[in-house]
Amino acid sequence: MPTLVIAEKNKAAKAIAEALGPVGTIKKSKVNIYHVPSKELYVIPLRGHLLEHRNTDKYKSWSRTNPRNIITDSDAIEKVPKSYAKPYITALKEYGKLCHEVIVATDADVEGCNIGFFDALPFVRKMKSNIKVSQLWLSSLQKNEIQNKFQKLIKPKLSWAEAGEARALLDAIIGFSATREITNTLKPLLSKFKITFTSIGRVQTSSLYLLYLREKEIMDFVPEKYFTIDANLISETITFKAHHKNNPFKKKDMVIAKDIYHKIKNEKIAIIENYNKNIVKRNPPTPLNTNKALILLTKNLKINANTALSVMNQLYLDQIITYPRTDSDVYKPDFPHKNQIDLFKTHSEYGNYTQDLIKKSRFKPTKGKKDAGDHPPITPLVSLELSSPRLKNNLQKKVYDLLARHYLALFGESATESKQDLDLLIKDEPFKAQIVSLVDFGFFRIAPFLKPRYDTEIQISGDRIPVKNIELNEKETKPPPHYTDTTLLKLMEKHGLGTKSTRPSIIEILKQRKVIYKSGAKYMISNLGSFLIENLIKVWLPFLKPTFTHEVESQLELIKDEKRQMLTVIEDVKKEFLALFDKFLANKQELIKNAEKYKDENVESSLKPKKEFPLTTSNCPFCKKVPMKYINLKGKRFLVCSDESCKKFLPLPKKGRLKLLNSTCSICNFNIFMVSTKKGNNRFTYYMCPKCWAEGLSNKTKKGFCSSCENYKILNNKCVKR
Repeated sequence: MPTLVIAEKNKAAKAIAEALGPVGTIKKSKVNIYHVPSKELYVIPLRGHLLEHRNTDKYKSWSRTNPRNIITDSDAIEKVPKSYAKPYITALKEYGKLCHEVIVATDADVEGCNIGFFDALPFVRKMKSNIKVSQLWLSSLQKNEIQNKFQKLIKPKLSWAEAGEARALLDAIIGFSATREITNTLKPLLSKFKITFTSIGRVQTSSLYLLYLREKEIMDFVPEKYFTIDANLISETITFKAHHKNNPFKKKDMVIAKDIYHKIKNEKIAIIENYNKNIVKRNPPTPLNTNKALILLTKNLKINANTALSVMNQLYLDQIITYPRTDSDVYKPDFPHKNQIDLFKTHSEYGNYTQDLIKKSRFKPTKGKKDAGDHPPITPLVSLELSSPRLKNNLQKKVYDLLARHYLALFGESATESKQDLDLLIKDEPFKAQIVSLVDFGFFRIAPFLKPRYDTEIQISGDRIPVKNIELNEKETKPPPHYTDTTLLKLMEKHGLGTKSTRPSIIEILKQRKVIYKSGAKYMISNLGSFLIENLIKVWLPFLKPTFTHEVESQLELIKDEKRQMLTVIEDVKKEFLALFDKFLANKQELIKNAEKYKDENVESSLKPKKEFPLTTSNCPFCKKVPMKYINLKGKRFLVCSDESCKKFLPLPKKGRLKLLNSTCSICNFNIFMVSTKKGNNRFTYYMCPKCWAEGLSNKTKKGFCSSCENYKILNNKCVKR
């Protein structure tokens, strides 16, 4: 009797069929069905999910239904075929009726199990309810693995499928109800900007909240001056730095710093009080799970997480690497590393290093922290020259190169570092220096991208070192950096937001919804994103915080581990979310009031990426009616009246980071700006009033620079009398 095999994608279906015998192809509508006559197998590829959750007809109207009922009414959501699903469903029914056994061979993770057992299998069972079911669990699409695993079919991982189903249903319930309620509440404002809805979801909205907190931290940051005293010392031909032990000196200690500097600035000798040299080992990296691989690729290749995951998935389908969606960073003891390493011994770039591993019998990899039991860490399966046609573009070559080198680095010897620590006296002032140099490359030979920046080792003889010069440096504290793909993935992992596979897509959704945007490598929150979070914080903070969604993920893991029942978890999470939803309803009048403030304003720009600062809090000094807005035109910066009939403007400095202060000039009552700029190697800050500065430009005085003002000064970011 024939057997039906269900694969998730066409390439996977073809690889499975070809590994099991000579293959014929049967074309059914848009589906290629692979027939292996020798084993009476029919392999049907899917196209990912066949079904999706949607609101039932009863809840199609957003205006005539209560979004709260989506949570409480079991008839509010149904699972229906996607637009492309019909030919796949037809094939499943036809061959389900023909076959006596079905093997689910979809991708071997939670999502793949959910597709196989909840999307595809029900259509087979409609035709033959008692059909025998087993699962083919693959970590790669190599021929030998498919053949071996086909002989060792496993019991269906139904709990994994249930965890995926619970996630999809809960995300639909939470997303549909919250999106509808908040969109309806904010509709007057959103429609004004031709936006029909704003998307809310437990993972995406918590992620947006964290991005908002970082953006606010950056926008509210006020730089503080500090000073450092540094000495440039000479050891033979090498110059290195020593730092005063009391660095940094805060602004209040400026006089102390200057006194020390003037006391020692002409000194030419540093006395060594203490010198230690230690040789330390830097261990090789640990194996790559999905998140670690995404961090590696986004950091080194400057690509986004979604692209990195997509390229790895293509390499998997082309039988070049193991399955790229895994939580494991620990290999099983029986993994055939010796065979894998042996593949690379003739490689033009990796060969010398690999031959050294073989010569020294280094076949034991480092260990990470988790063996999730799903797949091995991400591993190259074949040795390919970077010119190989199997690597179809430059990005695939770069990704493969990093993954292969990283894998080989797991077996390398530790790198050796030299740490030289010096305690010094210049006159009677204490200084310290640390020089970290590389003694032996070890695993860095194959993975130079993991190597930090090193110093050059210095030679110490005697107890004195010549001083080249001493510097008093004025610096400023810096705001925290914006998130990049690399740091955002780390943040989401830290807070338990999403899964290894969904994090890249969540970031993409936030971009598509225009609540964040990318500027170079940095993720910035748009004014629409800020508007949503600023208002939701006031009425729905418990939903925004990552705690709720992290707890949901924990419950889903319990389903997967067979420690809780799917339906029980769904009901518990619904109950918890309903309580959160009711808190929102109880406070939503405050959100409506806040939105009303924006109704009559010309704030279309608030849905576009943020500029360096918002509208001025002071009205235009010419028409006195409305605030002024920021314009950057071919490198020239202005404040322009936001009333187009006024058309008056004020110039701004061409250089420096501008920060609008809430305080106003005591002379003209217009806003004051803080300007942070750089002169040589030193950063400094000054304050200016654009209104007074415009007058100063016209009459060629220094008016407008607050430091030059005779009657007033800036104290704690406020203009006060001297």
